[in-house]
Amino acid sequence: MLSIYFVTQTVTTVGYGDVSPTNTVERIFVIILMIVGVLGFSFAAGSLSSIIQSFDTQTAELNERFMSL
Repeated sequence: MLSIYFVTQTVTTVGYGDVSPTNTVERIFVIILMIVGVLGFSFAAGSLSSIIQSFDTQTAELNERFMSL
């Protein structure tokens, strides 16, 4: 249960610091976990930005069609 708490704390970037890696294997695991977390957040932010841009483009095209009528 402590490991789930630590992973959640690391991925969500809260980082209370009450649980920390104590040996090399744990530190390597945490480094990989942080990189995966950053990449996942970056992908999610990029995807959301793309969805908003697509929606905005569709809305502009629809408004242009209505204005031409």
